[in-house]
Amino acid sequence: MKLPVHQLPTLEFKYKNNRSVSNAATLLGGLTCLPKYFQVLRWLDALVRETRPEIILNFFEPMAAAYSLLHRRLPVVAIGHQFMFQHPAYVHLPKFWKQRWSLKCYTGFVGARATKLALSLYRTADLPPENLFVGPPILRKQLFCLHANPEGNFVLVYLLNHGYAEQITAWSARNPQTRLHCFYDKPGAPEEFAYSPSLTFHRLDGEKFLRMMAECRHVVCTAGFESVSEAAWLGKPLLMVPVENHVEQQVNAFDAQQFGLGLSCPSFNLDRLTELPDRLPTEAFRAWLDQAPHKLFQAIEHAVSSSR
Repeated sequence: MKLPVHQLPTLEFKYKNNRSVSNAATLLGGLTCLPKYFQVLRWLDALVRETRPEIILNFFEPMAAAYSLLHRRLPVVAIGHQFMFQHPAYVHLPKFWKQRWSLKCYTGFVGARATKLALSLYRTADLPPENLFVGPPILRKQLFCLHANPEGNFVLVYLLNHGYAEQITAWSARNPQTRLHCFYDKPGAPEEFAYSPSLTFHRLDGEKFLRMMAECRHVVCTAGFESVSEAAWLGKPLLMVPVENHVEQQVNAFDAQQFGLGLSCPSFNLDRLTELPDRLPTEAFRAWLDQAPHKLFQAIEHAVSSSR
């Protein structure tokens, strides 16, 4: 959309050793930044008064949710795969009950007074009385221009946190016959670094990562919803390693494994790549993704009609 973009601060996760989520540091950081967040709410109010929108689309943004609770002037559609936590058909992870309860409370806050569009890997029933609709992942348009190579000869690795890189280098040293390309977020890293003849590190680059995903044989990633969805569209089997102490990624990986997209693993044990097929079927998943515009407009129409 050719519209002006205004960037505002928001809540952020804090990590320990560039690997696991630190709940204490995240909470402390949020409390420390409270004055800044109140300023953000004032900026949002000024933007809404200036632009006079007819509806707000909130992509699981907590500051926008807080604004909507304080200033109930407009219909809101809140969009995010996290809203599947409120759906009775969603997978139930038997552990991490405290974190799951906390995340469910958080999704309740972000979706308060809004029509919720829960993004899911698979079809399941809408719940209009609960203001909850289920739609497919909303993915970047560059993905749909790619053609997957069914005979890829390397493994593509995506690390949300560069603290996991040592696990990749250790495995590669033991298995030099497997070609690895690894994208990570290490500060100051060069655009491309050949660590060894069989392992190359790349600085994060969304379009380059997508192009290489289309060419690879398998994808190893930290269970982010969009990465999992992109691999599924391209038919690339997944080895998913959820970020430590990150319950959302734990559930993402469990859900994707149950859906048949790959394997969930507690560490980057790439030995398990031998358990994956060479390719996943894509027809049913792509047909579900084609429903994205319809499901979005369905949620928008419900939000508008409910606000009258």
